[in-house]
Amino acid sequence: MGPPPGYVAYGGPGDYAGHFQRIGSLTKALVTLSLVAVGASVISLVVQLTLRDKAVDYRNGAITIKQFADKLGPYLAISAVTGLVGLAAIVVQIIWTFRIAKNLQVLGRQGRTFSPGGTIAVNILGGCTLGILPYFMWRELWRGSDPDSPSGDPSWKQRAIGSIVHIWFVATLLTVAVSFGLGAASAVTRINRGSDTSIAKQLDSQFGFVVVAGLLSVITALIFVALIRQLSARHMKATREI
Repeated sequence: MGPPPGYVAYGGPGDYAGHFQRIGSLTKALVTLSLVAVGASVISLVVQLTLRDKAVDYRNGAITIKQFADKLGPYLAISAVTGLVGLAAIVVQIIWTFRIAKNLQVLGRQGRTFSPGGTIAVNILGGCTLGILPYFMWRELWRGSDPDSPSGDPSWKQRAIGSIVHIWFVATLLTVAVSFGLGAASAVTRINRGSDTSIAKQLDSQFGFVVVAGLLSVITALIFVALIRQLSARHMKATREI
């Protein structure tokens, strides 16, 4: 009986431990979801910009809080869509990185820091570490996916790391720093839906931070898409996935 669906033959037949799990379709799904999230973030930023005048009017007493709240509908709807797409993306990303980590086992990458199960925890909790844990995970997955490193190579941890991994990390740190300056808890500007006063204040007195944080989050997301594509291509070459 042959290997189950999703596996690529490698090494001796009949041993599922000697087969790689495919990541090609997951990569396409993850890239698509990430780009949709980027598009939604851009639209959200544009909508925020159009709300600034109304925020200023509200803070100056020209309109009531109810009139201002009525203008927030499109922004809140886009924020909800962005959140749902982001949730779908993280689910796909968890499966994607889990498969890559499993494949590194087949490649004989001994002494790994992140087990397949460990990548799940990093994807879920990595944001709490300002991107530091994900950075180390991407470094390991990148090195382990080197197609020029033979199976069982004990020196795989000394392999060079692609510049895209470092660029993503720097962009992530900058985004987080600006978001903290804005008074947000994450890289994407998040607004408390129950506090129209808070929204108005941000769009008025912290408008520069809103724009910079929004642009940086979009740029960081696009860099991450490039990281996904480059790591996937490298890994698929190492596992000989067609």
